[in-house]
Amino acid sequence: MTRASRRLRPLGLLLALALLACGGGQQPPLLPLADDAVVLAFGDSLTHGTGAPAEQSYPAILAALIDRTVVRSGVPGETTAQGLKRLPDVLDAVDPDLVLLCLGGNDMLRKRPLNRVRDNLHAMITLIRDHGAQVVLIGVPEPALIGLDAPPLYEELAREFGIPLENDTMAATLSRSEWRSDRIHPNAEGYRQIALDLAALLREAGAID
Repeated sequence: MTRASRRLRPLGLLLALALLACGGGQQPPLLPLADDAVVLAFGDSLTHGTGAPAEQSYPAILAALIDRTVVRSGVPGETTAQGLKRLPDVLDAVDPDLVLLCLGGNDMLRKRPLNRVRDNLHAMITLIRDHGAQVVLIGVPEPALIGLDAPPLYEELAREFGIPLENDTMAATLSRSEWRSDRIHPNAEGYRQIALDLAALLREAGAID
């Protein structure tokens, strides 16, 4: 049986997750990822790994931590509107089982309205689930001189869709100078911490052992 034939289509995915929900932990549950599952890391420079060599980006480190294929699809400078346009072709090309969605930082740097960011992320999550893949949302902090925090829209979307959210790792990493290559990008150690946090989330949600 091929990987694609094993993947649950949207209705089956929703039914299976509803059955799992009664026994989950703090994170909404994910279906277990098969050994040959493909994870798509989709986002901007934080996913691309700006500030470190490609082999030290968070998707590359995460692949080794979870022993699954992780496809890195990050475009530096990308906004949520641009990501929404790019996403369908990437989904068709990669055909992922799980998508790690991390966008919004460039919108905030350019002072785009947060309701537009939310709408674009909402549309992307819908596209991913319609494609038959699971979603993990990664919150990005708003630019600030003191106290980095992701805006509430990430928590709102996670609750609406019932999907796992890693809302702290980017803010925690970018709050520590020793984990940054510049003001808005991690260095190799920062990306390693992000990968560790995401691997822990995937274990908590039941995607991996």
